[in-house]
Amino acid sequence: MLSFNQYITEGRSRGEAMEDVIIAAVNKTKPEGDTFGIDPKAGVTVANFLAKNGVKGKGEVLGADQMEVSKQWSKFWDGNVPSSTKTPKTDFVIGKTKISLKTGGAAQLMSGGKNESVATFYAALDKTKGNMQKKMVTKLTSMFEGLAPSSVAAKDLRSVIKSQKDEVVNKANAAHKELMSELGDIFAANKDFRDAFAYEAMSGEVKFGGNMGTCTHFLVTDFDGKNSSLHSVSDKKYVSKIAEKMKVSVRFKTTSVKTKAGKTGEYRYWSVVGLILDKMQEDIDNMDMNMLTEGSITDFFKGVWARIKSAFQKAITYIQENVKNLFDFLSVEPQITFNNSIKL
Repeated sequence: MLSFNQYITEGRSRGEAMEDVIIAAVNKTKPEGDTFGIDPKAGVTVANFLAKNGVKGKGEVLGADQMEVSKQWSKFWDGNVPSSTKTPKTDFVIGKTKISLKTGGAAQLMSGGKNESVATFYAALDKTKGNMQKKMVTKLTSMFEGLAPSSVAAKDLRSVIKSQKDEVVNKANAAHKELMSELGDIFAANKDFRDAFAYEAMSGEVKFGGNMGTCTHFLVTDFDGKNSSLHSVSDKKYVSKIAEKMKVSVRFKTTSVKTKAGKTGEYRYWSVVGLILDKMQEDIDNMDMNMLTEGSITDFFKGVWARIKSAFQKAITYIQENVKNLFDFLSVEPQITFNNSIKL
């Protein structure tokens, strides 16, 4: 189940529909399935933009495909990597260009459990060898290792946290706060490590070892196909710009435990490290602060209002599907967020 914040920011189903619309336009076919109200013309607009930027060839959506991870990555699971962590960074391929699509109000660069987070941490360390003091490496290693693996609580985690009676949950919750604060400080003080951490989260270079799961480009666009931009993940300046604006989140993620007889009342939980980029901040940064005209201010707030309306429309659609979704929608997971955004 997605929390309210995740549902609003990820817009996962609509994002997948946008992928299908774009690839249908690239292949000159009709989109299949529910497009979630996305006009096929939006796909044509994006396809034309990509072609003008040299991205041509047959398109293919990877979707929920699972990609094999590298040996360097699988060692953090003792070689038995769960399929749930094999989702590629690449959303679709056009010719030889492997693209990660970012649409909507915010982009989630990473949402990884304990092993995934530890692996990303070591990938960043390897890329910046000798850049961090051993004492800090030891401290961060201990913090990452303190994240909670998949465990089961007797009831919903919010109640467990409030009661303060489960020592395992208490310890993990404290580790979340400490790691989030420490990562924020490290990212602010050590830009090389911050950028390396963001790069691996964005590209999956080490995780997928350069196969189809490793993306080569970021495509940022609106759901109407306008305001598109294409960025190579090997562009260090672009990665650094993304890294300095990403927000760090360390929290629990939960799901109810079910059997054939139905829900048991128990909840499975695990720690998650997330990296989120707020697109609205890009809008602010892109405004010419020396030329604040009535038109530019109006356009900015029109964009903000459009995103708000879009977010609530997605929420309404989700609730209307069935009654169960209403209860899921109202069940907000505990979340702690550290804002590491730097305004330029």
